[in-house]
Amino acid sequence: MPPDRYVRVDRTGQPAVATALLSRDPAIPPLGPTGLPLNPGNAANAFNNQRDALNRGDPANDARDFAGLFTVGPQSNTLRNIHYEVGPALRALGLTPCSVETVTPPAIDAEVDISQCVPQVAPVVLPDVITHDLDAAPGWPNGRGYDDPVVDRLLAAALLRISGPGAPHTLFAITGAINPPRDESGTVLPPVFPHLRDRYL
Repeated sequence: MPPDRYVRVDRTGQPAVATALLSRDPAIPPLGPTGLPLNPGNAANAFNNQRDALNRGDPANDARDFAGLFTVGPQSNTLRNIHYEVGPALRALGLTPCSVETVTPPAIDAEVDISQCVPQVAPVVLPDVITHDLDAAPGWPNGRGYDDPVVDRLLAAALLRISGPGAPHTLFAITGAINPPRDESGTVLPPVFPHLRDRYL
């Protein structure tokens, strides 16, 4: 079968990035910084939304092609709009977002400045691949262990001030918020593989 007939459904590089920040709505075209369609499909691979365009692309071009869509694109789930929507809730919880409201309270997402967020989150999500530096400590974003609470760390990198002088948070600030240490009954989840309670073994 010719290569152009295959469809890459998900790179599975950085979990939840495309899901959280790109649209599957075909009415919102995946346009690049030049205004042209990104990674267009063909007759055998006609899926044409932002997530499909990312999956068809070369990871080496992710920052160039998708940084604008991730941060301030036309879809409602951009990084800036997420900060606009959840910033007040983060502050109410005593957390310090990496974004700054230029008008308080902001009436639109354009009144939220995410310029401090981009340099701390971009290196861990772009390109959308798993990277591993053998000379650095293991654990996401350096590789990915089975038990790594990746989404919790990713949210900290995207939403909280974890870099710069006097940063009040670390990459581990909300660990346990998405991957809780207890199940719905309050039972502590087994910390090691196979992550099953004794009655299931």
